[in-house]
Amino acid sequence: MTSTGDGDFVFHFGGHTPRLKIPLSKPTTVFTEDCFSGKLTSSDGRPREVAPYPKVNPLTGPIHVEGVKAGDVVAIHLLALEPARDWGVATISPDFGLLSGTRGSPNLQPLQDERVWIWRFGPDRRTLVTQAANGGALSVPYRPFHGTLGVAPAHGEVRLGVVPGDFGGNLDIPDLGPGATLYLRANLDGAHVYIGDGHYAQGDGEIAGTAVEGAFHTTFACGRLAATDDFDWPRLETDTHIGVIGSARPVDDACRIAVAGLVRWVMTITGLPLMDAHQLVSQACRLRIGNLVNPSFTVLCSIDKGLLGVSTLNDGIHDRLRALGRAGHASG
Repeated sequence: MTSTGDGDFVFHFGGHTPRLKIPLSKPTTVFTEDCFSGKLTSSDGRPREVAPYPKVNPLTGPIHVEGVKAGDVVAIHLLALEPARDWGVATISPDFGLLSGTRGSPNLQPLQDERVWIWRFGPDRRTLVTQAANGGALSVPYRPFHGTLGVAPAHGEVRLGVVPGDFGGNLDIPDLGPGATLYLRANLDGAHVYIGDGHYAQGDGEIAGTAVEGAFHTTFACGRLAATDDFDWPRLETDTHIGVIGSARPVDDACRIAVAGLVRWVMTITGLPLMDAHQLVSQACRLRIGNLVNPSFTVLCSIDKGLLGVSTLNDGIHDRLRALGRAGHASG
C-alpha cells in the first residue's frame, strides 16, 4: 500500500499535477489532515488564526487513477478509516453555521462567541467525550466518514475545497464511511481524486459549521464504469442502499436534484416506467441533509436495494471493491 505523506496538501479541486498514480482495484492508503490542518489543538485555540479562509479543508491529492478516461464513471470505495490521533476538534464561530447570521443570510442578532471543543476517544474507542462549560461532559458515538471526496471539476474549473458540486467535493454526507462507494463522472483522464475533511462524528446538517474534525489513515480502492447518458450527479452505494447526492441552494433544490436523480436511476435499474419509479421512491426513500453551512447545501436521497428486485447493480463493482477489504482483513 502507498501513502502520499502527511505534509503535502492542496486547498482546491482542479489545476494540479497528480501527486500519486494508482491502478484500478489496488488498495491504497493515504493520510488526510483535519480541516484545520492539525493546527487547532486546544480549547483556547483560535480557529480563524491558525486556519484562515481559504486555507481550510486541506485535501490529499490529486490522485491519478490509471485506466480511467474522461467521461468514465470512477467508483471510489472506502475500505477503512483509521483515526490518526486520539482526539478530534469542533468549533462554533461567529457568522458561521445554520443558527448564525451570515453574509448571504444576515440578521441583526449578536454574533456567537468563538469556542473550541477537543473531543477525545473514550476507553471503548466507540465514543467521543469532551468537557462542557458547566463542568459536565458531552458524549457522542464515533461515526467515521469523509466529509470531502471528489474529482477535478469539468472544463478546467478550479473550486475551493469547501465547495460541493457535481464533481463531489465537500459533501458532508455521513453515509460516506467505511464500506461505501462513491460514483463520480471523471472530467479528465485519470479522474484526479481528492480526499480529506475526516469526521469522527457529525449530526445531519453539520449545523454548527464543523463536525468533530479528525485526521485519518484512509484505505480506498477505485473501479471504473463506462459512461452512461443518465449519470449526472454523485451516486452512493452501500451494502444496503443506493442514493444520489444533490448540491444547491436553497435546500429544496438540492432535494429535487437528489430525488429526480434517484427516480431516474431506479427506473434504469428496474425497468419501471418513470411514474412507477417516482411512486416507489416517493414511498420508500430517505432524505438526509449533509450540510446546511457550505456555499451549496447537500442532500442524499437513498433507497433500500432490497426493494429494487435485482441482484446486481453497476456490474457488481461495489461488491468486488468491498471484497478487497475483506481479503485484506483476512490476510492481516
